[in-house]
Amino acid sequence: MARRSARRTPPRPTVALDFGGVLSAGRDPIDDIYEIVGGDREAVARAYWDARPAYDRAAVTPAEYWGTVAAAGGLGGADATVVEDLQDADDRYWLRLDPEARALIHDLARSGTRLVLLSNAPEPFGEAVRKADWFEAFTFAVFSGEERVAKPDAEIYEILLSALAHETGGVAQPRSVLFFDDREENVEAARRLGIDAHLWPGNDPARGEGVPNPGVALAREVIAGRGIELD
Repeated sequence: MARRSARRTPPRPTVALDFGGVLSAGRDPIDDIYEIVGGDREAVARAYWDARPAYDRAAVTPAEYWGTVAAAGGLGGADATVVEDLQDADDRYWLRLDPEARALIHDLARSGTRLVLLSNAPEPFGEAVRKADWFEAFTFAVFSGEERVAKPDAEIYEILLSALAHETGGVAQPRSVLFFDDREENVEAARRLGIDAHLWPGNDPARGEGVPNPGVALAREVIAGRGIELD
């Protein structure tokens, strides 16, 4: 007698989200930083963004990073108090969630979907995120500053998959992860490992009232296509 082929139920997807450009309402904190350091705004912006990749992967300390930003402005440098003030301002800016993205988080949590964060961000920001009220919807977070490696390096995605395998007591299943990021190189790197990755149109803080968030609309469509019903 022919053996009946066993039907396997596809694993329930895990949704992995980037932070800046995806969950965060804004994309450029320079005005907030400039209020503290003054000086030449363009020089401050260059220092902030040029040194940011190194800060995000913990290649420089907070004192070194913010000292560079302050030196580019009108302060000439940064003592411990200035470093703390700049980090606090940076955290407050990035922690302002896009309202539709926040609603998506809540809907996913109510549906029982496993949620994780995968973000290029410095270690102090990771500490701030874990204190946010909405973080209880997430199982865990992977931050580049804590892991000393940043997207699009394959290692950080492997860290995510290993952590998920540990959580479920099984083996890493890249296709069971739905990943959303606003940078194409990060999406492509995830896809090379078999992760179901999608490019999120970066959040526009100038989006007019009543204009839908295209990233959230895309995510809801993709998530629904994987069988997750959202309210």
